[in-house]
Amino acid sequence: MARSSRIPRRPGRDRRREPVPGPVEGSVIRPAVQGDIATIIALRALMFEAMGVSSDEVLDIGWQQDASRWIQLRLSDPRVCIVVAEANGTVVSCAMGQVVPLMPSPFGSDDGGRISNVATFPRHRRLGFTRATVEALLEWFTEETDVGVISLNATEEGRAMYERFGFTDVSFPEMRLHLDRSADDEAD
Repeated sequence: MARSSRIPRRPGRDRRREPVPGPVEGSVIRPAVQGDIATIIALRALMFEAMGVSSDEVLDIGWQQDASRWIQLRLSDPRVCIVVAEANGTVVSCAMGQVVPLMPSPFGSDDGGRISNVATFPRHRRLGFTRATVEALLEWFTEETDVGVISLNATEEGRAMYERFGFTDVSFPEMRLHLDRSADDEAD
């Protein structure tokens, strides 16, 4: 049976979300808009720093421009949800969820979810902004998608928060191989 390219929605839900009150006075949690992209990229750079990526790599303008274009193309994509926390008119935190088509397995759903780009500016940490953006994503996954399992990569600092949401370690940890494409670039 061929799958539709559209994401199945649960009946009665409306993807247009209004801002909701945030964790501190003067704050809101809302969907990201075009004007938030530069701040989301700055937060993404902070996330990479927390993951131990070198400063030279984090400061490289190339990936930042590519990431900016990627977000521009996906802000209206129903398979992507980017949430920001705004305090007194300034974006201070963000998180992103994506629906990822997976091959069917004994575990059920053939749609998986991925949470990434979870970051908060240092002076706004420990105020509930990160928790609120992740909570908004989990609500989106639950109410507006048919995702059956959600995965993420956690820093040691964020691990306890994710555990409070019910995330658990998996038996088989993620492994990665970075392919060296520099030879491909030189051939062009």
